[in-house]
Amino acid sequence: MNRPHRTYKEIKQEFSPEMRERISVGANQIRAELKIISTVRQAAGLTQAELADLLDVRQSYISQVESKENITLGTLINTIVAMGGSIDLTVNFPEKSPVQFSQIEASFLSNRKES
Repeated sequence: MNRPHRTYKEIKQEFSPEMRERISVGANQIRAELKIISTVRQAAGLTQAELADLLDVRQSYISQVESKENITLGTLINTIVAMGGSIDLTVNFPEKSPVQFSQIEASFLSNRKES
């Protein structure tokens, strides 16, 4: 019986060792870039302990959040607002004008208070 789809693991076996290495390097780069909270905290010149104080959480929680590859928009917004920042978001689609949102935290936080 023919399977209509192959898994990535199956497809990856067909790649040359050089291609697999390039994919691995690229994936690691993406993982590093996804450490948004850590990047923003460092840009603000804060330690994990200082950010924990601003958010009224334990430093170990900050460490845990920073090690995740995936965080919620709420976590990101609350963290940036606690550091005194704001968020502008640009959504890009192929062959269309970008859609831009300024200071999305104001809308996000007001919607949460109404809930």
